[in-house]
Amino acid sequence: SNNATKEVLRYREALWKGFSTIKEKNKLEQTTIIKVFQQIKNTRQGIRPPQSQVVIKRGQSEIKPGKIIYTPPRGVDIVEKKIKNLIEFLNNHKKYPIDPLLKMVIAHYQFEAIHPFTDGNGRTGRILNLLYLVQQKLLSHPVLFLSKYILNNKDEYYANLSGVTTRQAWKPWLNYMLAAIEITAQETNQTIDEILSQMESTHSFAKGKLKWYSLELNQLLFSQPYIKPKIIGELLNIKSRTTLTKYMHQLTDIGIVSSHQEGKEIFYINNDLIRILKS
Repeated sequence: SNNATKEVLRYREALWKGFSTIKEKNKLEQTTIIKVFQQIKNTRQGIRPPQSQVVIKRGQSEIKPGKIIYTPPRGVDIVEKKIKNLIEFLNNHKKYPIDPLLKMVIAHYQFEAIHPFTDGNGRTGRILNLLYLVQQKLLSHPVLFLSKYILNNKDEYYANLSGVTTRQAWKPWLNYMLAAIEITAQETNQTIDEILSQMESTHSFAKGKLKWYSLELNQLLFSQPYIKPKIIGELLNIKSRTTLTKYMHQLTDIGIVSSHQEGKEIFYINNDLIRILKS
């Protein structure tokens, strides 16, 4: 749906804005967390106010739907103080000399327990995981899509979160999240290898068919699943619309891309890249 597409695009923008900020400042700050949340929810809201009666309820598909299962902390300056403590825990490595992966897992629980925003805490927290791993130089780019594993194992995720809250059962939570990181890392490496192999195959095939097909164009076509002709024209320095249209038709004829129209907008899809990303 259109709303789902907008939500994904906002998530992407939030992730990359957060990534740019982390690369620039090399530490997590409250302003970064708030900006990520605001981008995800398309809002100007900040930390939830003290009077906000936010609670966590059981979902409609669960036993006793609507039942309150958790009340996050609230009150004047309470959430702000807890976020400040969380940020210190992440940034002060002398005071908290813990393995970065364990620290990320602990901090993720803490963030979700604080529940600093009225909505969007899950998505914000999962982006913060990636930003912290980038800041710790365990990732060069935020490509570890932990959300897939968490959403596919959602019941276990919430059960382990609840276990820490109600019984201080840290070990199952740590094991769950470390397994999520390991499995997602393996899947991500496999996906990257498949993309690189496909890029090489596409470049070799297209270069044999089209003399003007370059390595730079090949990289551009694999930078995201869809592309507009204007961007290709800028890369190839094509001023003539007729020439650009001819080139796009040639790319389509040999199966490198396929054309799609949304209203008056025409864009081109890299079906091989989409196939790999969906697998």
